[in-house]
Amino acid sequence: MVKINIIGTGNVATHLLKAFAGKAETVSVNPHTMEGFDSSADFSIIAVSDNAIREVADAIPPTDGIIAHTSGTTPADILVFKGIRTGVFYPLQTFSKNLELDYSHIPFFVESNDPSTQDSLAGLASKISDSVTIADSDKRKALHVASVFACNFANHMWTIADKILHDNGMDFEVLRPLLSETLRKTQSIPPAAAQTGPAARNDSKTIDSHMEFLGNDENIAKLYSMITSSIINTSKHP
Repeated sequence: MVKINIIGTGNVATHLLKAFAGKAETVSVNPHTMEGFDSSADFSIIAVSDNAIREVADAIPPTDGIIAHTSGTTPADILVFKGIRTGVFYPLQTFSKNLELDYSHIPFFVESNDPSTQDSLAGLASKISDSVTIADSDKRKALHVASVFACNFANHMWTIADKILHDNGMDFEVLRPLLSETLRKTQSIPPAAAQTGPAARNDSKTIDSHMEFLGNDENIAKLYSMITSSIINTSKHP
């Protein structure tokens, strides 16, 4: 059974510890002090915020094991100074500590400048995931940017929707069937083909009415207008 140092205390680190339970010997390592670090481990996975990766890597004690980070945007070569056995171990998912996940469905993207290290990282990912792909830094950045639009920005839209409903005496629960159907449609048709709503049909009367409704909140009104314009342009309306 392989041994893994999981360096970090956040959402990704927490879930990696859960994912490898029973499939590897894991050690939880404090990224600030390196307390718990096992120099004999086969892998040391740095699961911290992007701006802390280099600092944490600097603090890692000598080890013959592979060192990898979990970032989608950070290039693989940020770790090259630690030696040839370095790479990337990127899970494409949104993680919250207290929510359970089926790790076998999470796509993992791995990279290394050394083929044998890359194979080892892919083998490690395959212990917990049915989807493992080799992806260089440019592809991972594209994946991460796309994920921000698809997940983080979409969730922010839901947060705004929740506020609008709450301010008007309603509950977000009423939107769940709509959200489920919106996601279901993307399983069979492209997102562009699934686009509906006033912007998609360039319904200026409804759009003006919505803008009037949002008039008391300049930031949300501006966001509504900008996204509406983007949908109209994408839908190629005059």
